[in-house]
Amino acid sequence: MSSEIIKQARDYIACANKELAKSEYFIDEKLALKVVGFVSLLRHTGGKFAGHRFALLPFQIKFLIDVIATLNKKSLTRRYKTALLFLPRKNGKTELIAALLNYFLFADSEQGKEIYCAANETEQAKIIFGAMETMINQDATLSKNCSCFKSTKTIETKSKFKNFVKVLTANASTKDGLKPYVFVYDELHAAKDGELWRVLEEGTINRANPLAIIISTAGYNQNGIMKQKYDYAKQVRSGIIKDDSFYSMIFEADSANWRDEAEWIKANPALGSGVLIENLRDRFLKTQGNSEEELSFKTKHLNIWASSSSAWIDDEIWQSAPKLEISENLEWFGGLDLASVNDITAYVLLARIDRENEPPLYQIKPFFWLPESGAQARARRDRVPYLSWINQGFIRVTPGNVIDYDYLRRDIVEINEQFNIKLSAYDRWNSHEIMNKLQNDDGLAFSQYGQGFASMSAPSKEIYSLAMNKRLIHNDNPVLRWMISNVELERDASDNIKPSKKKSREKIDGVVALIMAYAMMSLSGQDKPVPEPSIRFL
Repeated sequence: MSSEIIKQARDYIACANKELAKSEYFIDEKLALKVVGFVSLLRHTGGKFAGHRFALLPFQIKFLIDVIATLNKKSLTRRYKTALLFLPRKNGKTELIAALLNYFLFADSEQGKEIYCAANETEQAKIIFGAMETMINQDATLSKNCSCFKSTKTIETKSKFKNFVKVLTANASTKDGLKPYVFVYDELHAAKDGELWRVLEEGTINRANPLAIIISTAGYNQNGIMKQKYDYAKQVRSGIIKDDSFYSMIFEADSANWRDEAEWIKANPALGSGVLIENLRDRFLKTQGNSEEELSFKTKHLNIWASSSSAWIDDEIWQSAPKLEISENLEWFGGLDLASVNDITAYVLLARIDRENEPPLYQIKPFFWLPESGAQARARRDRVPYLSWINQGFIRVTPGNVIDYDYLRRDIVEINEQFNIKLSAYDRWNSHEIMNKLQNDDGLAFSQYGQGFASMSAPSKEIYSLAMNKRLIHNDNPVLRWMISNVELERDASDNIKPSKKKSREKIDGVVALIMAYAMMSLSGQDKPVPEPSIRFL
């Protein structure tokens, strides 16, 4: 390992440990230098660097150290259980991960290791495996300490414990009984479904220190598991979701400025090494007047999701809103998005705060409910901090494993007694007996409200405008913040918009309820009218 690599590694470790000083984690310098040193001794398998030892780039050093050597101070186990490396093509991710898997196979202290190279198709899964094998063949010490079986696509070490690396694909005849210690899923964006990922992830449950690695470029499937992981990574990075076990390193260009070479540089950390700017320029020229070439260039070389839409309301803008104490005496309007029997119900209130010589502000007060019995399983399955939000009072629970409508009704009545609520909306197609009781027995003012473009477009655009101008006061409610980050829009031929529950990556019930609350306010005459309301008062 060169002195320059050692210096870069030690400088990064010192800086990172300074940032981690008050946390429950630290970077083990000895372990970090061990993995960096091991990889540096291996040789590249193809291209202009074939046969040459690794000269690790800064982003590769950071990835290896962060993922392998960031440990819990008490348990001394790895902090990260999942690591996402999101890179455009030709930036060396295959070689890097092949080298890392060889480290796990030969140098990691775990015994009885099952390591899997997974992909949707056999040919894709064989790429990393083949790189591992070629690296081993170029090293006499590694070669004599393992056996390679081409027929089964397996590499086994010569030890009393069965340590092996094996190729695994989504169409494998059997995937039962796997106990992965480490697995990598290559080009997860190509996965037809998430079955293989789930099988592998579930198989790690009895491992004390497992690691799942995702390497992928952007793709075309906006509803696939890779896009879900990508969106989840963005939410963890922005602090919307807290998950100390999930690591991501994401390189991508800004889709709005994709023609700018500065964005190309940002998206390709190996530029000048694995990627040549001249080659990107040549590929860019081919995009002129050719939509297919443009799409390919964006996804493969700039890591921009095909037909991707950015967040409806950027989290930084959402979080920049002012904070105000909530006044119950304002004139409030509500939107109620009733859940199915075991899902989230949202009731969101909205009030206008007039100001002298300034545009009005709009105060939001959201309420959320979940069935108590299913909350823990849902939090574990969806990797969303429902339990934390429940403990902090941001989500209420109803008894049992399905929503208790009597309990919910009592809460809604109490909320209406507490706040001066003039009118609330609910989805006309998802009404329930509870709505009859709330209106006819409890005397609350509710109105049906349609969920089509004609009804939802104008208030959706108004909510967007208010957020952009920092006039929505939400006091950093984490549940509503998470839902805002999940929103994907639908558009019709007339450029009408509405949030799409089908397209959105996760729950958006609170956003739908907020939009309906604004529509009620508009229809009351307190704000400008909503065109074509599709509403019927009862």
